[in-house]
Amino acid sequence: MTDPSRTCDLLVIGTGGAAFTAALAARDRGLSVIMAEKAPVFGGTTATSGGGLWVPGTHHSKSIEAQAGETDDRARAQRYLEIESGQHLDPAKIEAFLDDGPRMIDFLESKTHVRFMAMPFPDYHSEQEGASSVRSLFTVPYDLRNLGPLADKLKRELPQTSFMGMTMRSGAEVKLFFSATRSWTAFKHVAKRMSGHAVQLLRYGQSQQLTTGRALIARLAQSAHEAGVEILLASPATALIREGEAVTGAMLDTPEGPLRINAGAVVLAAGGYARDPNRRAAEHPAPVNTQPLVAPLPTGNTGDAANMAEAVGARFQSNAANAAAWMPVSKLPGVEDFTGVWPHLVDRYKPGFVMVLPDGRRFANESASYHDLGREMIAAMSDRGADHAWLIGDARAVRQWGIGHVKPWPMPMGRHVQSGYLLMAKTLEALAGKAGIDAVALANEIATFNAHAAKGDDPAFHRGRAPYDRYHGDATQTPNPSLRPLGQGPFYAVRVYAGEIGNFKGIATDENAQVLDTSDRAIPGLYAVGNDMANAFGGAYPGGGGTLGPGMTFAYRAANHAADRARAG
Repeated sequence: MTDPSRTCDLLVIGTGGAAFTAALAARDRGLSVIMAEKAPVFGGTTATSGGGLWVPGTHHSKSIEAQAGETDDRARAQRYLEIESGQHLDPAKIEAFLDDGPRMIDFLESKTHVRFMAMPFPDYHSEQEGASSVRSLFTVPYDLRNLGPLADKLKRELPQTSFMGMTMRSGAEVKLFFSATRSWTAFKHVAKRMSGHAVQLLRYGQSQQLTTGRALIARLAQSAHEAGVEILLASPATALIREGEAVTGAMLDTPEGPLRINAGAVVLAAGGYARDPNRRAAEHPAPVNTQPLVAPLPTGNTGDAANMAEAVGARFQSNAANAAAWMPVSKLPGVEDFTGVWPHLVDRYKPGFVMVLPDGRRFANESASYHDLGREMIAAMSDRGADHAWLIGDARAVRQWGIGHVKPWPMPMGRHVQSGYLLMAKTLEALAGKAGIDAVALANEIATFNAHAAKGDDPAFHRGRAPYDRYHGDATQTPNPSLRPLGQGPFYAVRVYAGEIGNFKGIATDENAQVLDTSDRAIPGLYAVGNDMANAFGGAYPGGGGTLGPGMTFAYRAANHAADRARAG
């Protein structure tokens, strides 16, 4: 008896933002599409992300240029990416991204339910030539009720990053929540959001307003459903099928048993290899290559696509400036899955916080992008024999901004102190004793930091000089929104690890996302996008949405290339 089989024009493995973009673009070109998802829910890494896209040159960029006080032309974007990519520059991929990024946005907004909004948001290296603050896009919130029966299969948000089950719409809204006790405008906004959320909790048991990555996935999924795209859940791909020179399908392990999908082309969009310990050991830098992963990533991102692609002759590309998009994170004691991991996206930017290694010394600009801070953290840990850092805040800072899982006043923090997640002491010396930090070195470091911070300066790491730093700081803090001395105790500390939100090394591809073999020839019928594809910028992270923007752009290109190939016969 032979295994059951199905046939389609395009098989997409994965259900994140890049996967859905490929499916929708292919469907628009008349191809039949099946999507296969390893998990019992759809959404991939995108559903638990911020859902932003970094795409230069869109009509949204032009709409906020005046508000931002700048222009964003192609030449500036190209120069910025050339500097970002450095020695790993791939000119063909940069050209392809700049060509089709705006077209991908236009396609989604004209042919699907996806809607984006723009607001000024500085590029991660905002002081660099060609940088801008009009390139990041964010998804307009979406009502869960629009999904109908699909709603039950939509991946949930990270519970630790929501407040009473409500997820913030954007960084701008986060700022309003933090200033609710100091601004009448912010208070009214927060009160309206909270009251609406409370009504939805009573009526439906959960918020019906989807934001960030969940809103993007919901809009994509509803569009795919209406377009006739079939999604097979709990159906991991186990092997690619190669016949002669071309890939012609894949084997799936479905709840009903093995299933062969015969396809004109296959798109790999399965989330990357971040949870593959063997690949991490080979590709990640010390000391994170031998440490257990601490990251808010799906447990299914185990490198299946890279392993399957290599089995049919594909080349894995190890040449990259960075192995991954790094993220400083902390972890709740006793919580072993990703729901206990906190991505530090607010606290460390604010005045009243510093980060040190166990030797008591700082190692980087705490207000830099999460990727840059993570990279500097890894380098410092390797040089100074550490495997973690400490985020330290004074009483005023923690009361105002919270720290990690600990919410700002008036939310209680006692359970975090009792669990050992949060260390608290009246003095820095006592805090150092609890954390195992060199107390003398810490005292000297904070004294030096405070002396400069009082003047709004950080000669050691230039914190608060770049527009990006100041954007994330506290506008009421002068002369530098990113800096002030650490003042009165009690003092607090949280242990921080170098985590990640996706790998940059991956399957080698050309500018059409076609997978390349070990001789750098395209394997007909096989594409890789998103975190499965070797990063288009050579392991650089240019701005907010710097993974989803290229991921969805090259998915769009892959689908159109597959459609052209199918039409050519």
